[in-house]
Amino acid sequence: MNQPSFEPTVADVDEGPTKRIKARSNSRAAVLLAVVFACLCIVLTLGSGQSRVGDAADYTAMAWQFSHLRPPALTVADEAELDRHYHELGNRMPSFEASTYMVPALERNGRFEQLHFWIYPLMVSPASVVVHALNLPDTYAFAAFNILLASLVLFIVARRLGVAAAALLFVSPLLWWVDKPHAEVLMFCAILLALLWRRERPLWGMLCLALAAANNVTFLGVFVVYAIAAAIEHRRALYDSRKKIAALCGIGFLAVLHPLYYKIRLGVIDPIAAISDGGMRVPTVTRFVTPLVDPFNGLVVWWPMLVLVAVVGGVIRAWRRSLEPRTLREWVFVWTPFVLACAVLFAQAQVGAPESGGTFSMCRYALWLAPFAVYGLDHKRTFQNRVAPKALLSVTVAASAVLSVHVARPSLPDSWFTVHPPFVAAVLSDHAPWAWNSPPYIFMVRQWRTFTTTGPVANPTCTKLLAVSGVWPTTCPAPVNVPSACASSPYCYANRSGDRYGFVPVKDKG
Repeated sequence: MNQPSFEPTVADVDEGPTKRIKARSNSRAAVLLAVVFACLCIVLTLGSGQSRVGDAADYTAMAWQFSHLRPPALTVADEAELDRHYHELGNRMPSFEASTYMVPALERNGRFEQLHFWIYPLMVSPASVVVHALNLPDTYAFAAFNILLASLVLFIVARRLGVAAAALLFVSPLLWWVDKPHAEVLMFCAILLALLWRRERPLWGMLCLALAAANNVTFLGVFVVYAIAAAIEHRRALYDSRKKIAALCGIGFLAVLHPLYYKIRLGVIDPIAAISDGGMRVPTVTRFVTPLVDPFNGLVVWWPMLVLVAVVGGVIRAWRRSLEPRTLREWVFVWTPFVLACAVLFAQAQVGAPESGGTFSMCRYALWLAPFAVYGLDHKRTFQNRVAPKALLSVTVAASAVLSVHVARPSLPDSWFTVHPPFVAAVLSDHAPWAWNSPPYIFMVRQWRTFTTTGPVANPTCTKLLAVSGVWPTTCPAPVNVPSACASSPYCYANRSGDRYGFVPVKDKG
């Protein structure tokens, strides 16, 4: 396959006896790290209560259906049987009983579709059969799948980018999801592998993003960008045999399977569209970058070491690069990750509730952005043989691991119960409230500490107030000289600076 020679993340193929020995050593280190990671995940899972979080109910329901060789959509009888099963498990699966979605708008021919697609539960269903035979909680099937998948991908990353990069990515906030019936581990691994395999395994990379698109229809645009870039970069080498053409057809079918299935079943491309307006929206800049920089739930706050190392590594490697004219294919190769990241940001911005459940305090959509750090994490070439930077990197990785286990251990409850503002957001609201205005839904949820009350609210020191439909919070003195644009806007921030307030009208809740 005719391929570009400027891959920014994959180490060059080494030849020679010495380098082959080094490669074997790297493989052993990768295996050891994967085993240690898997053991850590198992220990954390055993110490975590298997309570329902986020979208877990419909994932476990569909896995139950598949494990009994039935369609993913449930009948009333199926739902009753599943509830009896949850009842028998008792406190081993608390809050799952009577939690299965049975929405009338999603019923066809006596079967009720769930709000999420069935590709992830289908992959977990073999483990579900084993778990049911052992009379264990259904959630353990998802934990086994998540841990196995994450450990395998960690091994691949460790071999290519080194142990430090793999540890930064996996001994991280990802830990919170490893025991959950949630697709975040699947999405994270699919995006990461697609980025790593762009040069030498483009079809496998396309397959990974097709799987992500099948799980979440908003990723269809991400898949299209990746596929177009692969066609430009690899040209005929992408389809120069019948096997590759057949593989491309299968990958394309998988990518459109989600909207195709629901179009046939429900007449819409996604079940959520059947119970809401479901229209695509153009997000504001704030909403677009929320998973990255928001002080309440952004990647920078909850995964700071990953961001720091990736930025430093990326800058060093860009600084060292010799300036040469680039062909169109080279420009596509270099800029595609940026376009893909923007496509992922656009996909997450289609969700109207950025402070959704199924996560700890970090926005779960921030996890979708973390794999792009691989372009700054190839520390084996970035730091070469320099001892001091490698020692500093080791300390940073260790600190990141300790912080992650502390803030994102799986035993922590869902964000529905841990929605208080983090230290960074509290300091920013107190001393520089004008610096950032979160989507109103996030600010209301974190200040009220509940997902059910979303009225006007302020931070405790009254330096940042949020009005709803012109009504200001009663816990603070109402600001004066409110401009008409603020009074008539659905939401409006008042940020205190000295004795004055600066006003920022906001139209969209989330």
